[in-house]
Amino acid sequence: MPVTRAPSLRVRLLVIAAATICISVGVVGTSLWYAFDRYIERRVQQELDQEWTELAGVFGIDADGNPVLSKPLSDARYAEPYGGAYWRISNEAGEPLLRSRSLWDGDLTAPDGGPLHPGAASTAARGAAGELVDVISRRVTIDAPDRPRSFELAVALDNRDSAALRAAFARAVAVPLGAVALILIVGAWLQMSLGLRPLRRLQTRLTAVHAGEAAQIEGRFPDEVAPVVRDLNDLLRRQADLLRRARERAGDLAHGLKTPLTILTAEARRMEQQGNTHDAEALREQIGLMLGHIERELARVRTHGESVAVGTLTDARSTIERLLALVSRMPRGDQIHWENAVAGDLRVRIGPDDFGEVVGNLLDNARKWAVGRVRVSARLGDGGVHLHVDDDGPGISEDQRGAVMERGTTGGGGTGLGLAIVSDVLAGYGATLSLTRSPLGGCRASFALPGSIDRAPPPRLPPLLRPPRPVGDGTVQA
Repeated sequence: MPVTRAPSLRVRLLVIAAATICISVGVVGTSLWYAFDRYIERRVQQELDQEWTELAGVFGIDADGNPVLSKPLSDARYAEPYGGAYWRISNEAGEPLLRSRSLWDGDLTAPDGGPLHPGAASTAARGAAGELVDVISRRVTIDAPDRPRSFELAVALDNRDSAALRAAFARAVAVPLGAVALILIVGAWLQMSLGLRPLRRLQTRLTAVHAGEAAQIEGRFPDEVAPVVRDLNDLLRRQADLLRRARERAGDLAHGLKTPLTILTAEARRMEQQGNTHDAEALREQIGLMLGHIERELARVRTHGESVAVGTLTDARSTIERLLALVSRMPRGDQIHWENAVAGDLRVRIGPDDFGEVVGNLLDNARKWAVGRVRVSARLGDGGVHLHVDDDGPGISEDQRGAVMERGTTGGGGTGLGLAIVSDVLAGYGATLSLTRSPLGGCRASFALPGSIDRAPPPRLPPLLRPPRPVGDGTVQA
């Protein structure tokens, strides 16, 4: 199943931490607000109780049974019109008998504008100017000469002061809680940055391995990451060991089949000398097919996956120089002008053996068809390094370009395995071979290596490439 890109681990952790911090700070702020609101309510209740007790203490009736106050209340707001503090004395039917000067021409009413219900406990109401007030109303009974009489004593205080206190408290709490939330979020970000730093270091080390700058992941890692690093290093070692043993088995196979094929070739020659040319030709044809299959599969074993997983940088120019020196010693090689136009600081992300296999085959094909000139060039463009091998030969017609890269298709002798092997090797790196018209007049063989880089420091190169050898149709293998 392909690996898909998921949201950043740091972003997800930071979002979760920020959400947790904001919720926690919100819960704390709400709890503080609730506690302060309860405190204000209790404080208002206490003040109302004190005011009502003072009103009840100075309340009485005269000889005619009418309610009177023995002295004015201490709060000066009762004497100021719309002063914010109100009292009222009503009879059993709720009709006002006495009231404070602060009520002026208004009255205490319910929040909906209706009459204030007698006997109401501390509740919200509206004052003389229509403002919201907190009111407490209680019934008292006084023994009159004729009969006991009941009166409703109500005291109200403007709640704008308590509302102002609540707003001031909200502002006073919001600022420090916001600062605390910000500090906690910054701390969480720092914690995640430091905590995830080993993963970023691991990514850097893996990039170095992929780029061919290191064969193993090196460095110190915490206990949580170290097992993963050890497993990755074991995997890299096993991969390298498997490739090494595969190449050794390929070599053993080649040596093991060499002697029987040599004997069969000699037998075909003997049959031909005895006049049995038909059978000799059939045997020689089958021997050629066997050699072609063996060489192609051996080429796959030698090159497939050599550095796709771990990444290897190859010095393109110096490798091409070695190949040109070898190909020029092959038939017609000394009659061709070989031109290496690749920059000296170019590095391609491909194994040296793979690069030699690809370019060697292309150079050998150019050698066979070129009139007198072959040029190798490269440029850094979109998608990586684009490499071209141009010759001044007759070229390949457009309708034949796809066919010549198929196994067994020849352009003039041999088994036609060279370009097929090149395509196999490039496929392991996600690249493809294309054949077009060359500026020199012949054929241009081109391929692009994705992710290749330019102007990189020279990597540690392996020993000199093996001398090229023909493969069936004379294609060079490095």
